[in-house]
Amino acid sequence: MNPVFEAFELAAHYRRLAESLAEQHEDPQVIQDTLEAESGRLDDHLENLAKMVRNIESADSGVLRTMEDLAARHAGLQRAAVRGRKLLLDLMQRAQRDRVTTALFSIAVRKNPPAVVVDCAADLPLAFLQFPEPPAPVPDKKAIAASLKAGLNVPGAHLEQGMRLEIR
Repeated sequence: MNPVFEAFELAAHYRRLAESLAEQHEDPQVIQDTLEAESGRLDDHLENLAKMVRNIESADSGVLRTMEDLAARHAGLQRAAVRGRKLLLDLMQRAQRDRVTTALFSIAVRKNPPAVVVDCAADLPLAFLQFPEPPAPVPDKKAIAASLKAGLNVPGAHLEQGMRLEIR
């Protein structure tokens, strides 16, 4: 059976047992002793689930490190390819060769399409300028939090206290 479902079933069983004991017994010590005896199975399952979560988090951080390493390798390979292409172009231009055919490749020097070069943007007529919209304002959550914690009212915002699970 799935350990997650087993833990849910044990938690539900533990809750039903606590409710049943509270209805049947008035002595708090009897209730506490019974619940402590039963909590061992649940604690074992919770510990196993915590181990599973830690393993998943560890695997995730390993994947992130691998992705960063691969991204750096990718960038390095792209730079090497650009340098190689530049070297090929320079060698062919120095040798005044427009085309080379080998057993594996056909290498040719070609002209690029004309590219626009802006010498001075200030001299351009308005018809050739773009006016992008500025980005929309973004709430400063740190400033809002500081104001709310200081007891000030901030219309349109409030503080919420969430819960998290800590595994140490």
